[in-house]
Amino acid sequence: MDIEQLKQRVLSGGEIDREEALALYRQADLDTLCAAADAIRRHFTGNRLDTCSIINARSGICSEDCAWCAQSVSYTTGVAQYDIIDEQDALQAALGNERYGVHRFSMVTASRAFPRSRVEKACEIYRKIHRQGSGRLSLCASMGLLDLPRMKMLREAGVTHYHINLETSRRFFPSLVKKHTYDDKLQTMHYVRQAGLKICSGGIIGMGETVEDRIDLALELRKQGVKSIPLNILSPIKGTPLENAAPLSGEDVLRTIAVWRFIHPEAFMRFAGGRLRVADIVRRAFSSGMNALMVGDMLTTAGPKIEGDLQMIREMGFEPNREE
Repeated sequence: MDIEQLKQRVLSGGEIDREEALALYRQADLDTLCAAADAIRRHFTGNRLDTCSIINARSGICSEDCAWCAQSVSYTTGVAQYDIIDEQDALQAALGNERYGVHRFSMVTASRAFPRSRVEKACEIYRKIHRQGSGRLSLCASMGLLDLPRMKMLREAGVTHYHINLETSRRFFPSLVKKHTYDDKLQTMHYVRQAGLKICSGGIIGMGETVEDRIDLALELRKQGVKSIPLNILSPIKGTPLENAAPLSGEDVLRTIAVWRFIHPEAFMRFAGGRLRVADIVRRAFSSGMNALMVGDMLTTAGPKIEGDLQMIREMGFEPNREE
């Protein structure tokens, strides 16, 4: 395996395959691998860095059984429960993030598929964000396995991106989720495209998956043409089946990021949940292929303060992404 040869192939518009990705992960010197991934990132996206924030718009009453999730009714986790966020809370969060210069804002709901009446309410909130904001904030949504009509409602309300994580590989997914399938996720992606929305999709690492599972997830995302890819590191929640999951090493995280950059040279790869668990390698992640960041708190876990994130971005020489 020749890292330089694979890097040049990607820089020239070519792709690496599964076996090459696995070889990079397992055999490459870490410093050399990260430097090559950073060169690919700089070639395709320059120093642009995309930022987003989320708010938990429906909490703790989800019918599904995702093994990592604090919000499933299948588990006792003590998480707050409410059906839909207060409108003023959502507006305050969105407009506050816009003032900080955050690029995107998403309402995220714990549900198999957010009911139509609740989607209508969410659309009212999105329209008010548009009216009251400066117009610089892009709107996103993450509301489960919605059908095409509800996707179109979101599009008409000004939403541009829809988030639907594949989470892990097709092979490993059934051991984590029983109540819906990988194909349900892929069908939802189809509806996203039909509605004229762009897809945001990634996954979680540290759930007991193999290196092959991580590579297979990245390859499936490439097949689906995804250009916004959140990478989460599991934060084990007491009361869930994964509460005792072993932590990942910083090297595992960096290798995952770097190899994913070889697979996704043009994407915005987004450091999302779980960053506090690998705080010592966060800066290095952004010189190893990362070029997007979820700022502020996550759904049920704390995140770094927005001010600190934005200061780090500036110190590393990144510029805000302003492309849609």
